[in-house]
This record gives sequence, C-alpha cells and structure tokens, in this order.
Amino acid sequence: MDNEEIEKIIDSLYYSNPDEGIKIVKFYIKKSKKENSNESLYIAYRYASKFYPVPINFKYTDSALIASKRTENKTLITDAYLNKGVILMDESLYQKALDNILIANKYSLELNDNYIINKTTYFIAQNKIYLGLHEDANKELVNCYNYFKVNLNKKVLNEDYKTYYIFSLMSLIDSNTRIGKHQENISLLEEAYDFIYKNNFEHLKPYFISSEGTEAFYNANYNLAIKKLSEAIRLYNDQWPHLNDIFYIGLSNWKLGKRDVAVKYFEEIDKEYDKSKKLNPEFRPAYELLIKYNDSIGNRDKQLKYINTLMSLDKNYEKNYKYLFSKINKEYDTHKLINEKNKIESSLKNQRTIISSILLITILASLFYWNRYNSLQKKYKEKFEEIISQKNILEKIETLAEVESKQEDDLNPKTLNITDKIKITAPKNSSELEFYNKIPGLNPILVQNILQQLEKFEEELRFTDNQMSLRLLSEEFNTNIPYLSKIINVYKGKNFNYYINDLRIDYIIELLKNDATYLNYDIKNLASLAGFTNAVNFSDNFQRKFEIKPSYFIKMMKENIKTHS
Repeated sequence: MDNEEIEKIIDSLYYSNPDEGIKIVKFYIKKSKKENSNESLYIAYRYASKFYPVPINFKYTDSALIASKRTENKTLITDAYLNKGVILMDESLYQKALDNILIANKYSLELNDNYIINKTTYFIAQNKIYLGLHEDANKELVNCYNYFKVNLNKKVLNEDYKTYYIFSLMSLIDSNTRIGKHQENISLLEEAYDFIYKNNFEHLKPYFISSEGTEAFYNANYNLAIKKLSEAIRLYNDQWPHLNDIFYIGLSNWKLGKRDVAVKYFEEIDKEYDKSKKLNPEFRPAYELLIKYNDSIGNRDKQLKYINTLMSLDKNYEKNYKYLFSKINKEYDTHKLINEKNKIESSLKNQRTIISSILLITILASLFYWNRYNSLQKKYKEKFEEIISQKNILEKIETLAEVESKQEDDLNPKTLNITDKIKITAPKNSSELEFYNKIPGLNPILVQNILQQLEKFEEELRFTDNQMSLRLLSEEFNTNIPYLSKIINVYKGKNFNYYINDLRIDYIIELLKNDATYLNYDIKNLASLAGFTNAVNFSDNFQRKFEIKPSYFIKMMKENIKTHS
C-alpha cells in the first residue's frame, strides 16, 4: 500500500476501532523511518499523537514537530504547531495550547494558506469560548463556518474540509445559543442533520441532539432539554464523559424544583473532577448549587468538601486564566467562601491553628488585592492625565478641535467642528509627490484624492454613522475596497475598523472634555452618539485605545471638575 492508502485506513479506524488504528500507526512510523521520509514520518507521528492516550501523545506531538522541521516545509511546520496546540487544549492546558496555536496562525498568515488560517482561527475561537468571550468567538466561528462551507467539496490531500465544516457548524450553533441568537439556530440545525445524513457522519448526530438540548435549556424549556440531552448521552459512541449534557440535565432538574435529582448529576461532575483534576469553568455553578443544597440539608462534611473544591478551582482559574476569572459569575466570592469555611471548620474541628491559618490567608489575600487595586488606580490616573493632555483627536498630527459655543437648548454633538490644519493640495514638487507615492502600484493622484476625501469625511463627523463600512465608503469615494484599505493602513497607520473606531472614541473624548453635559450621559447614549451599535463595542474599543474603561474616565473627569471649581 502507498502512504495515501495507509492514511485512509487510519482515518477510518479513529472512531470505529482505535486499538487497531494504533497498530497501523506503528507500522506507518516504521515504514516512514525505513524509507527515510521525514514528511510521511511527520504524518505518522501526528496520527500517533491523536490515537495514543495521555501522556504518551505529548511525546508524539513533539516528535511530529521535530520531523516537520526536518522537512523545512512551512506548511507541515504550521500544521505540527497546530496539532500540538489542539492536543494540549484537549487536556485543558490552555495557556500552552494557545501559544502553539498562535504560532501556527502566524505561520499560516505568512504562507497565505486559507485552510490553515481558518483551522487556527477555529481553535482560537475555542479558547475564547473557554475564556467566556462568546461574542468574539461567535464572529470567528461565522468566518470559519462560511469558509469551510464554500470549500466543502474541495479535495486536497491532508486537508479535511468536511470535518472542520461540521465542527465549525456545531460550535457556531452552541455559540449562538450562549449569546441569544436562537432564531439563527433553527436553519443551522436543519443544515447539520441534512449534512450528517448525506455524508454518513452518524457518529456526530448525538452532538447536535445535545445542542438542541442546550438550546431548549436557554429557552427555559427544561423538560425538552432533559429529553434531548438524555437522548444524546444514550447515542454517544466515544470515550468522553460529556459533562456538558450532565450539567444541563442537572440544571434543568434544579429549575423544575427537582433538587434531589439535580444533585445526583452535579455529583457526577464532581466525580469526574476527582479523576481528572480539571474542569471547564462553565460547570463551576454545579459546585455553588452543591454547596447550597448541602447547606439546606445540614450536611456540613459535604458542604465543606465542595467549598474546598470550589476554592481550589477558583485559585486555578485566577492563576491561569486571569481574563476568565473576572468573567465568571460567582454566587460565592472568595471572601464569602473563606467565611463559610471558617464557620464550618470551627464547628467540626475547633482548632486555633486552622483559624489562625485562615485568618493569615485572608490578610495576605487582602494585602495582595489592596496592592493590586492601588497599582491599577495609579495606572488609570496616569492614563487619564495622558488623555486630558491630548490636544487633538486626529492621528497625532498638528490639528485643532474648534467647538462653536451655542445656547444649551440648541446644543447638538454633531455640530462639533473638527478641522485638520494639514490641507492636501496638488503635488507641487518631488517631495510632495514622494509623500503620495508610498504604495507601489497606486497612482499618487488617486492617493491624494482619497486622502482629501477622508479629510472631509473626518471634518463632517460622518464616522458617527453606525452603518458606515469600508464597502460603503469605497463606493462613495468611487474607488475599490483594496485600494481604500491600503491607503488607510499606510497613511492612517491602522486598519479600517481601528481607524473608524478611534475617530469615534476621540470624538466622544472631545465632547466629554469640552462640555460637562455629556458627563451625565450613560455609556449606551455615548456609544450611540459616536456611531457604535452597542455599549459593549464602545467600551471594548475605548479600553483598547486608552487602557481604561470609559466609566472610569467619566468618573475622573467629574472629580477633576470638582477639584478645579
């Protein structure tokens, strides 16, 4: 058999007979070594990393990476880094996983390989989901789903469009559920079942039944959720524990008032954690409910056990996933957990040493957070003063923001007149011509014309239109999207989205600095004035640009006014 035939056999055994698959993988490794083929050896090692259990598979991810580097083939090296990242992510080693996935993404961009770019994007989205960044992940998944769907019937060796299409579709449906896009999931689920039927992907059917169950839970149809999730558990034919189904069956029973039943499912999650010592933060509320339940029935031993587990989980989340920790909606914060631990341990084991230890931990924790708080306050103050000292809102070039004073009842933020003192005129000499000739292949006259139109666009504050897009602007400027995008990137020093959003943020900054009336507006209204479609997008861009939240900036502005009044 040639290598392609061997690989097809290995692929067919992944779900049906993994033990037999390992035998074929061993043979493939031996054959590749004998033929001294680093390329086929890389592929064989990659298969080994997928078939073998932990921690043996880690060894094979490293071997695959070494073999790929020997080939000096950047495509294989990229795939090797991605493979290592995926294997690490399966074992919840998210930080190391993300490091490798991002390296793969960087290589794929250099190669301009859309297949690898979208594969890495898919796994970056999975990391974002783990961190609770469902909105961001959803955008990434839409792009992946569209790409793999368009190329569904493309046949290239070692490129599996169908698998990544169905994975992207599955993840997109679950992501839609989390952010409330329930209507979109109706057609997507129909599409998934149609694809499974036509392509003999029956082993994935229970995953989409599970998605229906989770969707039913988020729509408060708890009986349907239990029915669908239980059906999925019966149909799975793999080695995974499927905690997602167990968790949502438990939550559904809890919502229906069947707390004794719910607790049995949550205890299954705890048993799995005792075995693996890892748990997705999404399932954290199971421990909060276990603590609450055992408190209600007076079982202090179990209550203490679950408090200790929850504290251990939170410590791990805070240490390794600081971005995630702030997003977890906790019923039991650290302070409350320590107090409850103190009370229970006092009643069970009245030892002064334990109480002293907890007190010491509390004091040290308080000092840590106090120092962190002071450090952040100092940083925010410096950022605030930096913003206040800015003289303009356009690109850090010498411009002047002129605000015409009007009667309060006639005040309209759209009348804020911002003019750029650098006026673009026709190139008069070689120096000016060189300025407009920075982009190879683009006529300097065209560049000059578009820059003049951008200047007018900024002066008229048209960036505050929330429908504004690169396509609309290119049509208005009578040019195409790639040209306009290149000119903005080169002459504005940023991509179109950052360019528009920075103008909007700077516009709001000027309003807040020049008219105290706007300090009383809520974030949603300010976002709308600037042209953002929602407050979250506005806040995220504000924090990206200035490293502080808009609410904090407004608070400091008010304090600044009081101090100087």
